[in-house]
Amino acid sequence: MNKELSLRQIAYMFVFISISPIIRQLPRALASEAGRSAYISPFWSAIAMILITAIVLGLLKAFPGFNLYEIMLQLAGTFFTKIIILGYLLWIMLSLVAKINIYSHTLQFTLMPQTRSNFFLITLIVLVSYALLRGIKTVFRFSEFTLGTILVLFIILFLCALPKVRPDYLLPVSTIHLMDTVRASKSILAVGGNIIIVLFLADKLGISITTKQKRRVWIGVLIFILLNFFITLFTIGITGASLTANLPFPFYITVKSISFFNILERFEVIVTLICTLSDFIAICIFTILTIRCLEWLFQLKEKSFLYAPLITIIYYLTFYVSKTQFEFEFLYQNVILYINLIFQYAIPILLGLLCLIKGKKIKKQY
Repeated sequence: MNKELSLRQIAYMFVFISISPIIRQLPRALASEAGRSAYISPFWSAIAMILITAIVLGLLKAFPGFNLYEIMLQLAGTFFTKIIILGYLLWIMLSLVAKINIYSHTLQFTLMPQTRSNFFLITLIVLVSYALLRGIKTVFRFSEFTLGTILVLFIILFLCALPKVRPDYLLPVSTIHLMDTVRASKSILAVGGNIIIVLFLADKLGISITTKQKRRVWIGVLIFILLNFFITLFTIGITGASLTANLPFPFYITVKSISFFNILERFEVIVTLICTLSDFIAICIFTILTIRCLEWLFQLKEKSFLYAPLITIIYYLTFYVSKTQFEFEFLYQNVILYINLIFQYAIPILLGLLCLIKGKKIKKQY
């Protein structure tokens, strides 16, 4: 079987598309629920992240060369598989629309406040179309080559921010608020659950997956947890829990006060650029997943005719779902977050249980 992608590339892509929500929305969501203790939440979320990653890697081992659709056919049969794939299609389209919305809102809030969202949407359509025409591998290679530079920038940013952290904003941590930190971790899980994208693209990994490649996935999960911890820690430690909980983009406001040896003082521009790149790659990936779900659902051999109607639907759906930052925040916190937990955790866990129950009775095709 041809190996179009590697597990390493998908793991790095997972981290890359997670950066934008980690920077933009997680500090605010955690601070609003857990206050000054919010930086503990990433460690609670690590428990569920370890479980779902183990399930994903276990399914890859049990069904070498199979994608999510083929795995579900073996475990649940055609009828239930079609229903679940339809659910995934609707969820992915909703997530895609949400990411396009937040991409526009981020640019309007930071660099281009006077620009209408139509301009961002049309520009985004052109860029995503060009990226996909270059092939799926180009998108993953961009994530792979760019991630290292971004992580180095974060390390520099954290070192420069360290003297500005106020311990009284972070300590003491009261045991009364520990349950709040556990409940707040659901916001992290709703982003970290994107690790299941591995299953959507598993047929492009080839049959043989080495231990070293699996280790890359665990490294990606570790980087995700640490980024959550440090960004939340520094945001609350510099800005304070109350402001972090009420600002629309608290990390962006936080980095405005940080300079690099009094030479570089525009870290917020770099943060906006990183968010924009992360959102762009996320939109490309979710567009690919949308097309894959349509192929599986309707058994399509040709997919090029899908592009024009799909672009039209997404364009108008973007305006229908949310027009302002406040509408998006309400939709995300009350709808998208919980739907994410269902499709990212509940269904994969169910598949893992079915795999354990059926065991050797599962018919494997190679």
